[in-house]
Amino acid sequence: METAASWMAWLAVWSACGLFVAGALTDLRVRRVPNVIPLLLLGAFSVYAAAGAIRPPGSPWSHLAVGVVLLAAGVGLYATGKFGGGDAKLMAVAGLWAGPADLSLFLFGLGACALVLSAFAMLPFAGTRRMRSELPFAAAIVPPALAVVIPHALSHQVPSPLS
Repeated sequence: METAASWMAWLAVWSACGLFVAGALTDLRVRRVPNVIPLLLLGAFSVYAAAGAIRPPGSPWSHLAVGVVLLAAGVGLYATGKFGGGDAKLMAVAGLWAGPADLSLFLFGLGACALVLSAFAMLPFAGTRRMRSELPFAAAIVPPALAVVIPHALSHQVPSPLS
């Protein structure tokens, strides 16, 4: 039975990596994060949690609390027009994956990537001028999300079924 749980957790975490990248690429291309991407990320996290891959001190409820707080922050930014709705949902689900243990790493990375994205948009080129009105903020959300998720996938927290 542990092998089935290992497979489920392994597939869920690597699927999440692919979905995060798809969200960033879609936002870069069309300035929109489709609703299906955060929904699939939520489903992948549910499988990951059901497989027992969340280790103490975290719990699925603490991860959910982080996601809810980040969703509230994203909705607040969306209400002021500073953030897209898809970006708010993607940030919330990234926080869900990060959980309380990796929240500071995720938020620090998010701030750093947002700064780099903003500086890039201010460059005096025609391609970057287009970004100024609508920053593809998923491009700033995904690198720190992957920085949190990939080490979990490679660590012993998710046993690889291939070994």
